[in-house]
Order: sequence, then C-alpha cells, then structure tokens
Amino acid sequence: MGEKTIMKIALLRRVYDSDGGGAERVAANFTREFLRLGHSVTVFSEKFKAQKNASPDWNPVVPGYIPSFSKTLSFHRAVQKELKKHAFDIVYSMCRTFPADVFRVTEQLHSEWMPIGYSKLALLNPRHRSLLKLEKQIFTGNKVRRIVTNSELVKRQIISRYGFEEHRVSVIRNGVDRTVFYPPDGKNEKLALRKKLGISTERLVLLFVAGNFRIKGLEQSIRVISGIEKRIRDNILLMVIGGGNSAPYAKLAEDLSLSGNISFAGSRKNMRDYYAASDLLFYPSLYEPFANVCLEACASALPVLTTELNGSSELVENRKNGYLVKNADRIDEMRSAVTDFAGLSEAVRADFSKAAYEASIPYEWEKHAGELEKLFKKIIMEKESNGNKDKRT
Repeated sequence: MGEKTIMKIALLRRVYDSDGGGAERVAANFTREFLRLGHSVTVFSEKFKAQKNASPDWNPVVPGYIPSFSKTLSFHRAVQKELKKHAFDIVYSMCRTFPADVFRVTEQLHSEWMPIGYSKLALLNPRHRSLLKLEKQIFTGNKVRRIVTNSELVKRQIISRYGFEEHRVSVIRNGVDRTVFYPPDGKNEKLALRKKLGISTERLVLLFVAGNFRIKGLEQSIRVISGIEKRIRDNILLMVIGGGNSAPYAKLAEDLSLSGNISFAGSRKNMRDYYAASDLLFYPSLYEPFANVCLEACASALPVLTTELNGSSELVENRKNGYLVKNADRIDEMRSAVTDFAGLSEAVRADFSKAAYEASIPYEWEKHAGELEKLFKKIIMEKESNGNKDKRT
C-alpha cells in the first residue's frame, strides 16, 4: 500500500455525539482527523450527531427488541447484521461488539470493575452476566485482529485476564485540544478567573470533575477532607463539577460538618476556566481505562491526585506533578497527600504545575491518528497477503 491510499473505514459506536464527553469526544476526534487525512469514515450507530465541519457518513442501526437490561447486546447483534450488507477496508469498533478488525477499549473492563463496584450477588443480574459474556467473547478466540487501549493499565489487564497476545495489543493514547485547554497566563489570570467564577482567592481549591460521582470517588473525596487537620481543612474548598445527583453527597458533607467546604456547580462548558482557577485536581477514581479529565487538567497546568486504577495515572509522577495512591480505599494516604500539597510553597506549586503541563505534551490528536492510520494500513496489508480472507469469527 502506498502512502496516499484512501481507506474505507466503518466506525462502530452505539451513540455518536460530537458534543458529548469522554468516549464520544474521542470518537469525534478520530473522525475529524481521519477525514482530514483523506479517508472515508462511515459511522454505524443508533444515535448520531456530528459537527458540520467534520461530518462522516452515517449508517443508522435499528436494534431489535430486547429487554432493556442489555442495550449493549442489542446493538451488538443489530450492528453485525447491518455490517454484512457492506464492505470496508477496516472495521473499527469503539463499543462492545465483534467481529472487528480493531477493537478500541472505551469502557471499563467489566470483569475488572465487578469486584470493585459490586457485591458477588450482582453476578445474578442478567445485565452483568451478558456484559461479562460479551467481553470474554471479544478477547478470546479470533474475534478481533488487534486491540487498542489508551493506557498500559488496560493492556496489562487484558493480557493477564484473557491471555490475549501482547503483540496484538497497541497502546495509542488520547490527544487533547490545546486551543481549549492551556495553562493560565500567570497568577493574575488565575485570580481573575476565581473572581469571575465566584471562588475565594484565598482558599485551596480542590477540583472534582465527573459525570458519575460514585465511580470517580466523590464520597472518598469528602471523607478525605473530613479527616484533615482543622486549620488546613477550614481553608479547603472542594469544587464539584458534573451533572450527577448531588443530594446524597451534600447530605454526607452536612453530616461531616463540611457544608462550607464543598460547592456543587453542576455541569459546566467552560472547564478550562475551572482547571486554570483551581490548585489541584482531586480525582480518586475507583477504576477507569483513562480519565480524559486528568489529561485536560495537566494540559491546563493543574496538578493531579488520582489512583493507580485510573489509566491516566501514567501522567502523574508522585510529588512532582501530583500524587498517586494505589486505590480509592487509601483514605489516609490521600489525606496525607492533600495535607502535603497544602503545605507547599508557591514556588514549589508552580513547579508542580509546570511538570503537569510537560507531562501532557506527548498527547496529541494528530499523533493519535497517525499511529492508528499506521496500524490500519498494516492490517490491510496482512489481509491482502492472506488473499483478503477474513479469519474473524
């Protein structure tokens, strides 16, 4: 294949929304970059919303009736049926379905999440059982040619749990939009942003950002603050951004006499303002493949406290640009970390911020697309050398 070969790519994603967050944003960035490179992208999804300047073709997928506990399984069956009507150079799946040329891990591995987030009784739930079965089918046998993860954490988990061949797993990291996320222009901008957002210029601001408060560790964040020495705790403000149900967490804060230490701001579009106005991203995630929030924070020169069960912990070097703990149960360790950070001089905090930004530098969407394009071309060459026989089953 020559360098100018145009690829015809099918992108599988149950919901495609260019205005969404997390995996939706990753899918939209993939589409934008591959269209820019001159390739053809067709999205197979149930729902579709694209940017006008980066709009791929859309093939609607209409799922058959199935109990609501398994929308994932319903889409899996429907999209595979629809794919049989078409021919593509590459089938790129960004959701739980097979067969595919490349499966990109976007959700948590359900087999890893279950013992963390649920009791053993949850295995009796048909939804969990169907997701575990589908996950196992994807990672065993010859269902997909290659796996793409966005962190070494998930790569290790797939190889360890399912025995997937290491050479068939590629770590291709997410990028960050530097026109949106960038460091504050010195202390003056930070202070100006605090005034704009109604945040005291004197307080130590710990930023918590999540759509799912439980999985990202909001309860743990509140309990960490409750045990910090009073003279330090009184100056802490936990700024919570996200559209989750805040009521039980506000009640917990009230019970722990922390109502004055926590502010629920709801969903916000101007996230860069909050990153730039804060002192530390406090993100004790229970488990996730890669938190884009941490990358956005680093790109905005905001140090990060997170867990090793968050794939984006790769960005963090302990006591250089943030803090790492093994998991969200390490409450005492997180208290020590926050206390340590509170005691740092302004100059040392500035060093933390600089190091956080520097850690984000290799994370570019153009690089992400280039590595994927190279992988796709390699797979097409392999298929051509095998007489274009599709061994996926």
